[in-house]
Parts: sequence; C-alpha cells; structure tokens
Amino acid sequence: MMSGYFFVTSFSRPLAYSTSRSTTLTHTFSSAAKSSFVSSRRRSSCAVPHLLHTNRHHTVARRGVPLQFFSTLLGDESNKEKDQSEQQEQQPLLLDPKAPLRPLLSDNSHENHLSRYTLPPTSIGEDDYRPTLKKGQRVVAFGDVHGDISALRSFLITAELLDPESSNDEPMWAGGDAICVQTGDVLDRGDDELACFRLLATLARQAKKAGGALLLLYGNHESLNAAGLFQYANPGGNTEFDKTIGARIDYNYGSNRWRLQFAGNEPSRWASFEPGGLLAENMLGNMLVACVVGRTVFVHAGLTSSHLRDGNSVDEETGKKKYGGISQLNEEAREWILKAHHGDNNNWGEYNTVEEVIATAQNRARVASKTMPDCLGGGIGASSPVWMRDYSQPNDKEPKNPKANAMIAEALKESGPDVQRMVMGHTPQRNINAALQGKAWRIDVGASKGVLGGTPEVLEIIHMGGENDEDIVNILTVDGERISGKERSVPDDIIMDFFDMKR
Repeated sequence: MMSGYFFVTSFSRPLAYSTSRSTTLTHTFSSAAKSSFVSSRRRSSCAVPHLLHTNRHHTVARRGVPLQFFSTLLGDESNKEKDQSEQQEQQPLLLDPKAPLRPLLSDNSHENHLSRYTLPPTSIGEDDYRPTLKKGQRVVAFGDVHGDISALRSFLITAELLDPESSNDEPMWAGGDAICVQTGDVLDRGDDELACFRLLATLARQAKKAGGALLLLYGNHESLNAAGLFQYANPGGNTEFDKTIGARIDYNYGSNRWRLQFAGNEPSRWASFEPGGLLAENMLGNMLVACVVGRTVFVHAGLTSSHLRDGNSVDEETGKKKYGGISQLNEEAREWILKAHHGDNNNWGEYNTVEEVIATAQNRARVASKTMPDCLGGGIGASSPVWMRDYSQPNDKEPKNPKANAMIAEALKESGPDVQRMVMGHTPQRNINAALQGKAWRIDVGASKGVLGGTPEVLEIIHMGGENDEDIVNILTVDGERISGKERSVPDDIIMDFFDMKR
C-alpha cells in the first residue's frame, strides 16, 4: 500500500499539501506571470515574467525575480536554438535531453562531486539487523541535526567518533569499531544541510574500514524533501543547494534550461532528493527507515507491531529471502527512492506555455507522492515510522497515549527476540530521557539553531557491558560526563511542552 502526500492539479490551487492541514506547500503563478509569458512570446523578446519564489514557509508568486533561465527558456525559438548550440559547444556532457541529471555531477573528469555524499552499500537483512555484537562494543546514537553543522560536529565529538583536530571538509573517524545511528532529520531548518551529509558520509566510509559503522535513518524531513515539499527549508539552505549543486549542473551542462521542469520550486534541492534524483543512488538508497543493533531498535519517530509483522523468511518456491518487518520497510523505501517515477526529464526546457511548465511539475510531485511507501508517508498526526509521536509526546514526560506501553511492548517483540528498547528522535526534549519503563528512549534534544538551540547529548549503549551481561546505557554530554541512563527516567511532572510548535 502506498501513502505519502495529496496533490491537486488546479492551476489556481496549491500544487501539493500533505494529508495534514499543517503541512502545506503552495505552488502558484499569478495571472501577470501568464500574461508576461504570452507577451514575451509575441514580442520574441527575453522579457522576464513574474516568477515563483520559494521560502521556508510557503511558495508565493513574486514579481520581477530575475531568474535568467525562465526568460531565456521561454523566449522565441531562435533563442532556444542558439542556447542549445552554445550548450553543445561548451560542454556536451548530457547528450539525451530526457536523461537523468546525475551524470553531470558524477561523470565529470575534473570532479565527481556526488562521491562526497556516497554511503557504504547497505545490505538489507544484514546491515539493518545486527543482533549479534561483540561484548563491550559501543553503540551510540544522536537525533535531529536540521542543517546545523556546528551541532553535528558537537554530536560527533561528544560521541567520541570524530577527531576534534580534524576539519569538516577532511574529518577523521575516531570511533574504532563503534556503531553509530543517526536517527534522521538532517534536512531543513538550517543552512548547512549538504555540508552535514558530506561530513556524515565521509565518516561512514571511514567507519566501515575501521570495523565500525555509521548508519543514517530517514526522518520525516527527508521524506518531505523527496516529495518536493520544502516549506521547512531555510533560505540559506536553499542557497547552499543552488551554489553547491545547481551551479555545477549549469556549468557542466552549459545551460540552466534543466531548471524549468521544476517550475521554480527549488530546482537544485528537488533534483537532489526526488526519487531517482542526484543523491538517490549514492546516498538515499543506502539510508534506512529502521534498524536493530544489539538489543536496540532505532527509528526516527516510532514503530508499532503493525509496521513489523511478517518477519524475514525464505520463499519455498524460489529459495530466495523474503523481507518482512524492519527489512521490508527498508526494502520498500529503497525501491521507491531509486526509481524516477515521473519518467523522462525535459532538460532542454521545451515548453510552450506557463501552464505546461506548471502541469509538468505538478505531475512530477504527484507521482512521487502517489508511489511513496507507507513507511515514509504521512503528515503531522500520522502513524508512520517517520511521523508518529505516540512514544515521545509530550516532551520529558510519560506519553499521553494510554496505549503506548502496550504498543511499544508489542513492537519490541516484533523487532527481534531480544530487543529491549526503542530509540527515536523527531520530538524535541529538554534532554535525552527514557519513558515507558525504559523501553522508549527519546534522543532529539532540539540541538539545531533552527529548532531550540539545545545542548547536544548522545546516547551510548555498551553491549553486554554490565552485570549478568546486561547492557549499560549512558548519556554523553558535551562536558565529557557519562551520566547513567538510570538517572534519566522521565518524571511525572512537566515544565512545558515544546511540541506546542508545529513541526
């Protein structure tokens, strides 16, 4: 069953919005934009129409935005032919106008930029299910980063994974055979999203060579970006995408025509994270929805038994492994993100009307959402693994859902024979804490400046490190303290509910 976000097709209505009224992204062109386009065609000029501008809240029609690609691409046929000719003379890297854009960043002899985002290949059924660890092996986890490179660096140093003397551009893994799980939401609300992913990917490759691992999970904000919904993106983050990704494509392609197919809705960001997009094969296809490491299951928002029934098995007829439970979630996400569901690109921007541009972008977004698997879909209030809050809300207090204890007990049972706890991010807490008799660990401390600017903390689990081979659970602080997890059970009272803000 597929889920995702609901899309409408009326020209004057929003292009996309989630099934929740709180998650909205509007795509509109004003009537002035249409008339400007028509008159520019009649005059065979390069008049700039009224164009679309996207900010962190909504996409609105904005007059006079000097986006050169729009006026050039929607000019007369002679301009189109001239631009195509210049493109071929400058850098004929993309011969097929319908082909994916990825070769423009990966097949350049001078620079393979996409390699900087490459995660180690993830084997479904193995890398996402690691119940057997060495005695005393460290497992660490931290929550939402939201585009804050300083917070990310603090997380990694606190976790004893990053050499503090190394730089963000040339980081050095210091974690040995430790296994780290980042529980999603690297994207949105900050200005350094791509820099964060480059840092994490570099360390992940080094960790694998050292006998450890750094696993990245999908959060709801990765899901939103994959669906073309950018209402939580910072202007500075959009600029980072345009300078880092968009400018490279412009240069290598010799044209910025490719941008038009995205109808002004952050082309560089959308092209990066859409299914089959620039980062799908190198990075997103190796990210996970959930994973089991030792006696702990990790996920962005939460898991229920309904997410996990029908565990791994072998097909009696073919003898091949059939994935259920966590592995099935991860396989569904991978299959979806690796396929360009919208079909062919239109990299030469061959459109006749503004309406045609908008309709194409609407279809691109609608198809991605329609095919999105349930494990990534939803919206505020949804029960998917990247959206639910049954175990984490309200912050710093026992969950308000009276069924939460029974729900998580069933989910842990379905996760594996000896899984004892679930670790999640998604809902900001004052600090890392445990609820539901230690079964729910909430590790999103709102560390990003775009959220709460909270103090980073890291969860540490020493596998079978205690008496009677029990796990030792600690909280690592930026001051170098190791606080016993026993001291972080949530109290019965609450100071304030941070989740009163819409996320």
